[in-house]
Amino acid sequence: MRSSHNSTTINVTINGKAESILNNITVSELLILKEIPQQHVAIVVNDTVVPRSRWNHIVCQHNDNINVFSAVAGG
Repeated sequence: MRSSHNSTTINVTINGKAESILNNITVSELLILKEIPQQHVAIVVNDTVVPRSRWNHIVCQHNDNINVFSAVAGG
């Protein structure tokens, strides 16, 4: 079970925009909440790329800086 904090929301920055989100949600849950398709995106949390295999394990923390990038095929 995830640890709980005193508040039900936390403040994070998502793609440069300050937002309040539910406390104790994972990166994967955040994408669902924000209606961001999980295919073809890369996630960076606090300047660290989060592998897709960890999205269900990384819990968003207060003051996290989260960036979602669309992966574009090209050559």
